[in-house]
Amino acid sequence: MLLKGLALSLVSSMAWCVLFNVPVRTIFAGGIAGMVGYVVYSLLPLLNAEVLLSTFVSAAIVSLLSQVMSIFLRVPSTNFSVAGIIPLVPGSLAYKAMLAFVNNDYIGGITLATKTMMVAGAIASGLIFGISVVTIVKGARYAGKRAQ
Repeated sequence: MLLKGLALSLVSSMAWCVLFNVPVRTIFAGGIAGMVGYVVYSLLPLLNAEVLLSTFVSAAIVSLLSQVMSIFLRVPSTNFSVAGIIPLVPGSLAYKAMLAFVNNDYIGGITLATKTMMVAGAIASGLIFGISVVTIVKGARYAGKRAQ
């Protein structure tokens, strides 16, 4: 099951790279970012982590990986981070929330919509955390050079 998820996350992330017209030499790297995010998201619940924590950690790792790959491949990091979070997007949860509203199950719909928003917030927070870590590390490295 994990192997199937790895293959699907790689293909879906690469498809988003193609859709967003990233340079051809970076399409596979975008797929790798999505696959790494999916691996982290899949393995953390085995360590008794909640869905929100695993989503946050996997989004942060995707963001850090995107920053590193953007330095090595000399392209903007959004090429990788957008493709990398595609496997993490709670699409089925949002669908189930809308379906509950259509079926007049308002309590269930509100519950599912709240979970969807919390997962989306965890993705956004993880991306911001990864960018912040890289910015702090870069700033600390250059601050030492400026002090001399």
